[in-house]
Amino acid sequence: MAQYPQWSYSQSRASMFDECLRKYYYHYYGAHNGWKTESADEMQVRLYRLKQLSNLYLVFGDLAHRMCESAVRSREEGKPKPREVFLEKTIRDLLNQAYKESMNPEQWRLNPKNHTMLSEIYYGDDTLNDRVATIKERAGACVGNLYQTLTWEDLSRASTTILEIEKWDTMQLHDTRVYVKMDLLYRRSNGNIVIVDWKTGKEDDFSDQLILYASYVREHYQVPLEQIEIRVEYLLTGKHKEFAATEEDIRKVEENVGRYIEEMRSCVADEYYNRPKDMSYFTPMPSHRACRDCNFREVCSERVV
Repeated sequence: MAQYPQWSYSQSRASMFDECLRKYYYHYYGAHNGWKTESADEMQVRLYRLKQLSNLYLVFGDLAHRMCESAVRSREEGKPKPREVFLEKTIRDLLNQAYKESMNPEQWRLNPKNHTMLSEIYYGDDTLNDRVATIKERAGACVGNLYQTLTWEDLSRASTTILEIEKWDTMQLHDTRVYVKMDLLYRRSNGNIVIVDWKTGKEDDFSDQLILYASYVREHYQVPLEQIEIRVEYLLTGKHKEFAATEEDIRKVEENVGRYIEEMRSCVADEYYNRPKDMSYFTPMPSHRACRDCNFREVCSERVV
């Protein structure tokens, strides 16, 4: 097992880099090899466990994506679409399972990768009840809106060809492996390829990541940008937004990714091994918003209380 983690880039990594450098260190370097409890030091093991903490919003988002994946795969296999009442019950049951698992800290401590521990329960947050109520409302809305989306309208046509569903892949950019995982990719009867991003929360700004996906699709499927459609489906509201990436969009996003990569690489002492500089180099960036839900608040003395 490598002493240091492999170097790569992702949108989530960039977001954490912006949020707090100390959190970035804990997540990508400090926790590495922490699963090897017999050889890792105490802090590595502790950070690895904290890295595995989830929260209600993350669990629900993952379950909603699995719901969409299940419905799309049923369509691909020629099966009837899952009934809404079944999907909603499944989501609620799995949310309850995550809650029950979180009430067994010893089970999580011994195998944090394969058992859920909600940070709201681990840290005793007073937001738990409000979040449970919010998630219940969101579950019903997201399930009810799935089959009303423009994407499902396209999938209902026999001429639509599904290309990828939640498939991990990579592309090379600035001599760096960049991870790609589209929620859904399909080809319409007119030859256009549609990139779909399911969203289960409030409507937010358009992500640079989707522009990178368009670049990947152009290269991987050998189609011009004019034939690539980008669609964000907001399941909570039933709305959607559509975009088309231009050469200028891709150039700007790739330049922005290049800046992130350069800054991230400045934090390592050895690029070949991806060995980080001392933890003190990763300056804490405390704020009420960032510290409130940070998995690593237990070990960070710089957090905002």
